Amino acid sequence: MAGMNSAKWCFRIAAVLCIVAMLTHEILGAPKVLDPLHKVDLPAEVIWLHHFSWHVGSVALIAMAAMFFAGSRKTEHLALAGFGTFLSVGFAILGVSLAFFGNSALWSTPAPYPWALIAVLGGAGLYFARRRNLQ
Repeated sequence: MAGMNSAKWCFRIAAVLCIVAMLTHEILGAPKVLDPLHKVDLPAEVIWLHHFSWHVGSVALIAMAAMFFAGSRKTEHLALAGFGTFLSVGFAILGVSLAFFGNSALWSTPAPYPWALIAVLGGAGLYFARRRNLQ
């Protein structure tokens, strides 16, 4: 029983972090990143594709929060928490890779950081859930 309780808490904390990241992304990040695009000479499709991509990130965070929360509620939904963990690992790899191989300026933004923490929490939750199932 302790293994599943630990898993539930890991998934719930990961879900809360996803929601906090999404709110921070939209409330603090969007004005800093999206508003300046309208002040430079870029084609409209570039500006609005960036808007679209920005908000896709927010939708992904909401979906991941739902996956982690579902995984915390029923063992039948562990695959959802696994998929949320997989997405977070992918986003962590993307953020770190772009900072290393694209432009180191990305290190001064939040982009490379929260994904790794969410992935670790999701991975820990999966570990505890599996450990519980093996006992």
